[in-house]
Amino acid sequence: MTAPDRPDLDRREHIARMVRDFYRDVAMDDLLGPVFEAAGVDWSVHIPKLVDFWAWQLLGDRSYGARNPLRAHEPVHARTPFTPEMYERWLGLFTATVDEGFAGPCAETAKGRARRMARALQRLLEGEHAPGSEPVEPVVTIGRRPAR
Repeated sequence: MTAPDRPDLDRREHIARMVRDFYRDVAMDDLLGPVFEAAGVDWSVHIPKLVDFWAWQLLGDRSYGARNPLRAHEPVHARTPFTPEMYERWLGLFTATVDEGFAGPCAETAKGRARRMARALQRLLEGEHAPGSEPVEPVVTIGRRPAR
């Protein structure tokens, strides 16, 4: 642990807790909750996918597979168009969840990845293209500690 009361996001169980805490807040949010409700999200199915996604992003865990998380949002956006305020709220809630419960290099990486993903999703759904100049590499690979 990097802080006495806040672990890093360097273990799957920590990632799972972060995902559950974050999406509980998202589902109850006045701006974002209705988007998920309109999409008919089955949280019992969606949360494990999100844990797999973040475990891939932060640990290099390959359980997420070959899914495309950005493209998966296109049908939802078609029903309930995402606004700039929605991206800001999503990112604000994500950052607050991480800062309140976690500290360390993986937690900082998670916030950076969330910012990049929000921007990439917004560009994709608005039909903009940008070069993928920032590689997506895990902070920790299973069985190894983060590089300093």
